[in-house]
Amino acid sequence: MGNCKHCGNKAGFLRRSHKECDNTHRAGRQRMVALVAEAAGQSHFNEAALLGDLETIASGSYIDEDGIRAALAEGWHQAVREGLADGILTQDEEVRLRDFREQFAIEEQHKAGQTATAQLDRAARDRLMLDARLAALATTDGEDHLHDLAAMLEESEFSQAEQRQLVCQAWEAAVEGSLEDGVLSLDEENALIRYLRRFGLDQSDVDANGAYHNMIKSAVIREAAEGLIPDRLGDIPRVPFNLMKSEQLVWIIDGVDYYEVKTRRERRGTSHGVRIRVAKGLYYRPSTFRSRAVEWEETVHEDIGLLGVTSKHIYFHGPRKRFRIRYDRIVSFDPYEDGIGVMRDAQTARPQTFRTGDGWFIYNLVTNLAQHW
Repeated sequence: MGNCKHCGNKAGFLRRSHKECDNTHRAGRQRMVALVAEAAGQSHFNEAALLGDLETIASGSYIDEDGIRAALAEGWHQAVREGLADGILTQDEEVRLRDFREQFAIEEQHKAGQTATAQLDRAARDRLMLDARLAALATTDGEDHLHDLAAMLEESEFSQAEQRQLVCQAWEAAVEGSLEDGVLSLDEENALIRYLRRFGLDQSDVDANGAYHNMIKSAVIREAAEGLIPDRLGDIPRVPFNLMKSEQLVWIIDGVDYYEVKTRRERRGTSHGVRIRVAKGLYYRPSTFRSRAVEWEETVHEDIGLLGVTSKHIYFHGPRKRFRIRYDRIVSFDPYEDGIGVMRDAQTARPQTFRTGDGWFIYNLVTNLAQHW
């Protein structure tokens, strides 16, 4: 016959506790967790009164010191969940919850404490990410937004490496958001550049997924649409194009697949006849043969090379094919997901296609340049 694990009295045959003691213990623990959660969610509370209430409930509910520590961790976890219920963790809520954890030295070895800490860190990061994205695109009072963001990062519990990673990812997300309408305004571009300078970032920090490159390409499209000749290439190696006077190189893309439509011809036919036996082992077969010319068109991969877009021409330079096409000699442009097709103004012209990997960019760049220049 065992003793009750709560009250210590005899519990009965093969029993570890009394049902009444279990109910008292469970109810007391729930009350303690609720008290802690309520206190952790308040801006001000009486620490001595909270501890006194917890000890009073614990003494009448068969809960020892370890149980009180566990109730503190679970109550704090509940407060974190309630704080995140609306999907937004404000800075005041975060500070209040972290101060409560430190005030009661809630040990992270408790599973509830570990889970709550992870949730709190994740929510704090999400909030900082949102604030950083807004700061990166702030076209008015931009310096004030960046100053406030730097202060929030400094007050956060994230390491310097984590802060740098956060501001980089936020900038990339801001670029993606600004391009949802397909246009990057000059004010947005200036705000993005200001953000990079404020946090000491350069192209290598934010171009792992092509965000910096996408910002530049969008700015190039904007300038071309405004009738300007974009000048965004910076220092580039010598290109194999013989540019004309007053012609300016706007963009270059290497590794471009070039395709042409070819006309294929062949003759196809059939023969008809009957085999006649003349002698044993000897046959004669008179027959006729009719044929007709058949032709069809197919797209053929002709070369891989360097594509250049200038203020006046499209240039291509590859091992086998080298040419340029004036914009005013092109009668149509065909957009593709991964490139562009053109048709020259010539009687014998066939469609020519360039697969660049970014059809939206090359199509909009070329058509805007052709329209204005």
